[in-house]
Amino acid sequence: MTKKMKTLKQANLKGKRVLVRVDFNVPLKQGKVTDDSRIKEALPTIEYILSQNSSVVVISHLGRPEGKRVSAMSLKPAAKRLEKLLGKKVEFLNETIGLKAQEKANKLKPGQVLCLENLRFSSQEELGDDEFAKKLATLGNIFIQEAFSCAHRSHASMVGVPRFLPSYAGLHFEEEHTKLSKIFKDPKKPFVIIAGGKKTETKVGLLEKMIGKADIILLGGGLSNTFLAAESYEIGKSFYEESYVSDAERVLREAYDKGTEILMPSDVLIAKNVTETARTEEKDVEQIGPNDIIVDIGPKTISRYAQPIKFAGTIFWNGPMGIAESKNFESGTRAIANMISGGDMISVLGGGDTLAAIRSLKIDENGFTYISSSGGALMKLLSGDKMPAIDALK
Repeated sequence: MTKKMKTLKQANLKGKRVLVRVDFNVPLKQGKVTDDSRIKEALPTIEYILSQNSSVVVISHLGRPEGKRVSAMSLKPAAKRLEKLLGKKVEFLNETIGLKAQEKANKLKPGQVLCLENLRFSSQEELGDDEFAKKLATLGNIFIQEAFSCAHRSHASMVGVPRFLPSYAGLHFEEEHTKLSKIFKDPKKPFVIIAGGKKTETKVGLLEKMIGKADIILLGGGLSNTFLAAESYEIGKSFYEESYVSDAERVLREAYDKGTEILMPSDVLIAKNVTETARTEEKDVEQIGPNDIIVDIGPKTISRYAQPIKFAGTIFWNGPMGIAESKNFESGTRAIANMISGGDMISVLGGGDTLAAIRSLKIDENGFTYISSSGGALMKLLSGDKMPAIDALK
């Protein structure tokens, strides 16, 4: 019999010091949080714990400091934002483990909140080091996992801590896992995947696993540039990942063999530089020159993508269609979002960049079935891969 994931409401929290792993990997500008949606996602869990006459120790990562202290990646601004949203004091300590952290945690009284410094300031976090996990575990009596977006990672705070403490899934973690598992278990056909953004590394594996499961895959963003290069198109000075061109070639061959249709841009918007004032031009992909930079999908591509989107039963979308953070290059992402929003299909949007684009474009989020800030974790769940952090909670 398959063991079920243990969840927050099953835990006896009364009077306990609760260690909560959240995902406060939020964008910062001049030391201030510019999008607090990930902090808001963790609020119900933190508030529930506090209502149980318990104290909370918050741990998270932010960015990729690669085991070094980087002041621009401190969690202090996130702790300040949490304090404002909670409406109560959140003490911040610029340590993660050690004597100071232990002393602060030990002194917490019921109803108090302590936020510790960026987990990734220590290289032991990403290495999944057991000693680091054991030291983290001493900071609480119970562990609550609330970072679904990191559930695919075998890091110390994700899979190590549950070996040393009774561990449960937080409210948002449970909701993401339950709702998305249900959608992806038997997606309504036709099943359309829209993949854009930059990260070929995280998406090429998903695309390979979805061949034969997805009916149509639509490509955009930097990802599609890598696939265009795999088809020997000139892509000029556009962003692409050369080391993944051979992987893209393999995906295209396998898709052809197994009957999954992969559509790439037939025309694009190009510019000579990536600035707000850059002049853009529409070009068929055969006409791209050596000095051109692909900044968005073109109008013919938008029209080609409209039909599979219109008739889709389920859509999973991860990654913008162009450099959507620039108003000059957002038209492809806007068009795709408007086609999906309010449609009859089941629509799941995943990943921080996709969510940021939707919000920047002021697209009504209620027009989609489910929106998740998770990117890599969502793709792992979709592809049926094991999720280390979920297994650790069983």
